[in-house]
Amino acid sequence: MSVKISVAVPTHKRAHYLKETLLSICAQTRVPDEIVVSEDGRDGRTFETVKEVRAMYPKIAFKHIASISDDVRIGQLKNRQQAFRATSGDFVAMLDDDDVWEPQFLASAEAALLSHPACAFVSSNHYFMDDSGRRLIQQSRDFAEYCGRSAMSSRPYEDVLSRTLINNACVFSLQVSLFRRGELERVGFFQPSGGLVPDYMLMLALGARGLSGYFLTDYLGSCRVHSGQQTAKRLENVKSKFEGLAYMIHLFGERLTSEQRRLLVKKYQQTVLEYSIALAHAKQRSAALQMMTRTFNRFGSALPSPKRLAVLLALLLGVRKLRH
Repeated sequence: MSVKISVAVPTHKRAHYLKETLLSICAQTRVPDEIVVSEDGRDGRTFETVKEVRAMYPKIAFKHIASISDDVRIGQLKNRQQAFRATSGDFVAMLDDDDVWEPQFLASAEAALLSHPACAFVSSNHYFMDDSGRRLIQQSRDFAEYCGRSAMSSRPYEDVLSRTLINNACVFSLQVSLFRRGELERVGFFQPSGGLVPDYMLMLALGARGLSGYFLTDYLGSCRVHSGQQTAKRLENVKSKFEGLAYMIHLFGERLTSEQRRLLVKKYQQTVLEYSIALAHAKQRSAALQMMTRTFNRFGSALPSPKRLAVLLALLLGVRKLRH
């Protein structure tokens, strides 16, 4: 079966990383048919980088979308939406402008999707790397255990929703995932809520619709860890997760099984507490108290984590040197 593969790359003023990202895509053993670079704004260095790489790989179709000027911005989430929607492949992937793939990623992911037609996507393990591109091996292994990947094997998973909810972090990473474009279209690509965690919300939306995913234990990409990345913004990150989970409950709450709904509500309630802690940590104590009134009994009885509640109370009382 012959399929067309597209890769979407959302970017904003990261030409110094973007070239490495694009070269890792073009160097795949299964070369993509199309690369869409969606720029949030307009930057001359980004334009020159895309132009340079395009000239190096004339057999790959490049599409570069940019605003009329850098003053015209659409934001991270809308730029991701724009990037995905501009692709035309049967299978599509998204790689951020500071991350890279191993040369065999697309070949391995395509083979898994072709062999398992019931799966909407395939995802794999990935490394972390520092700002210079050096792999952080121990940190990568620790994260695989933290988010639940170390207990997984290479096979299909039908429990995408519950597996995403019960683990500490999203087990299916957007940066090392290949999707069937038709399934992404059915869920509207990214959800309209979830700001800085659109990948987490995407996996919840796919799982809520009963779609399966395939997991590969191979480490097929590297995600850069640096001070400028979105995950460094603690308050904004947890706020996005809170808003996204509230949206998921509103949209899917009545369609889920009782167990799925319980897990979704539990994650929402945990996130309410974490959001309150983040607000208190930012010295927004009044907002933290208001957030807690939302609170744990809104969707049914539940008790907060005593340890995390103690952290919140200590922050509200102004206790210093508290590990949280």
